[in-house]
Amino acid sequence: MGLWSFYFFGKLFLFVGGYIDFHILLNFAFAIFLILPIKRPLLRIARQLVAIPAGLALLYHDSWLPPLQRVMSQAGNLQQFDSAYLIELMGRFVNPRVVTLLLVLLIFNMLLSRKLRMSTFAIAAILLVPPITSFVTALKQPSIINQSADAASPLAGTLMLGANEKPASGDELNSILTNFYRTEAGRKVSFKPPAADSKAPFDIVMLHICSLAWDDMAYVNLKNHPVMSRFDLVFDNFSSGSSYSGPAAIRVLRSPCGHEKHEDLYSKKDPGCYLFNQFQQAGFTPEFLMGHDGHFGNFLDDVHKGGGLDVPLLPINQVPVAMNAFDGSPVYDDYAELSHWWQQRLNKPDTRVALYYNTTSLHDGNRLLNKPSMNAVDSYRARLDKLLNDVDKFMQELSSSGRRVVVVFIPEHGAGLRGDKLQISGLREIPSPAISSIPVGVKLIGMPQTTSSPLIINQPSSYLAVAQLLASLAANNPFEATNFNLQDYTRDLPQTNFVSENEGTVVMRQAGRYMMRNPDMSWTEYPKQVQ
Repeated sequence: MGLWSFYFFGKLFLFVGGYIDFHILLNFAFAIFLILPIKRPLLRIARQLVAIPAGLALLYHDSWLPPLQRVMSQAGNLQQFDSAYLIELMGRFVNPRVVTLLLVLLIFNMLLSRKLRMSTFAIAAILLVPPITSFVTALKQPSIINQSADAASPLAGTLMLGANEKPASGDELNSILTNFYRTEAGRKVSFKPPAADSKAPFDIVMLHICSLAWDDMAYVNLKNHPVMSRFDLVFDNFSSGSSYSGPAAIRVLRSPCGHEKHEDLYSKKDPGCYLFNQFQQAGFTPEFLMGHDGHFGNFLDDVHKGGGLDVPLLPINQVPVAMNAFDGSPVYDDYAELSHWWQQRLNKPDTRVALYYNTTSLHDGNRLLNKPSMNAVDSYRARLDKLLNDVDKFMQELSSSGRRVVVVFIPEHGAGLRGDKLQISGLREIPSPAISSIPVGVKLIGMPQTTSSPLIINQPSSYLAVAQLLASLAANNPFEATNFNLQDYTRDLPQTNFVSENEGTVVMRQAGRYMMRNPDMSWTEYPKQVQ
């Protein structure tokens, strides 16, 4: 087997460390193919020529990287990345510690191969993987049983700890996920028409932020930025449902209806599922603004077609460029653009306006104009600090205008800045909890703040809760209330269990753990992140 024994030892080392998966039957078959005796030299050479690409393909299959068909489907997007960003991404795949240990393993393998038949040990190690894996899983996995919950509950079918029950199987997890989709399909929020004699109309401003999760804020020590304390309400257990911008935009713009399967996001929905259709029925004039051109990944089409926001994109005029995006396109200054929009809005006769604003200021690979060589973490911290300061400054401007505005601060998904064993920093193919758990804040501007700190919503939530909150605010105008109590608007917000997905991959929270359904439909537990 020669150096191929190191191939298997190296992969087993990475498997034990949690850096790759290890498909037993495929690896065993490949090992047998390599050790079959062949007498003719030309056939041995031919076997090596076949083995090299086969081994590389098997290594890729064992890795946590996206399936090749997924990579091929995104080839057009990858070609748009500038060269500096591509080089930076490639560098993130290199873990110096792991590379060093693999080199040490290679040296030991070469030394021992002089005295021992290493192919025998490689085959034995492969055969020992199933029993060892089963034993370790049995030690780590608590017993799990189905919760006896009302089938109408949004959390029905979740898993609870049990004393003497066997762990849930893949079929049981599939059943729970199917039940989740079935329940979500029947959930809907409706907005009521506005009162004709309202004396305190208000605007709604939705700030949709690319690449921001609680974990990202914690990683750069900005989780306690002052702006977070200025919101009246904060969701701290909120699932983005996805880890890519297009699906996230569709989900927030379809928030009046329950969580959909990823593949269903690109089909037409009942008009009542489109948030800005509901805003119009409630008397709001919809407007659409972005801090970028929206060409990457056909984001603009996702907003218009998938999200049902069928209004023209407002032009960007007299707004400075703040940074260059990962593809070289301009990213505009958030405060300058929002402030410019607000000044224009003050001159409009509309009684109520609802704005959808999308920014990519935090997207991975963006480069500040004055510090283009700053590393990814420092750049992210600087960009996040500026964005949060911009939001704070914009809310102060809204407040000083004397107008009434409901501001919804809601990220698309996280940046995956920290990375983990399954994904390098910045890769978001797997919608992990660190990427999909996002901070959502709501501010009622034009009303005295009743508490010194935000009201925290701890229940598992997603977009349906935001839609319900906005529908309640529109139906029962808080700015007209004589005895306003924000808890009256949040007491019965719908709960949604954590389910986040992309094409081929689903991550679902069950019994305090995060279970991942892989593209091959198998289930594994997502490893806990070390912080």
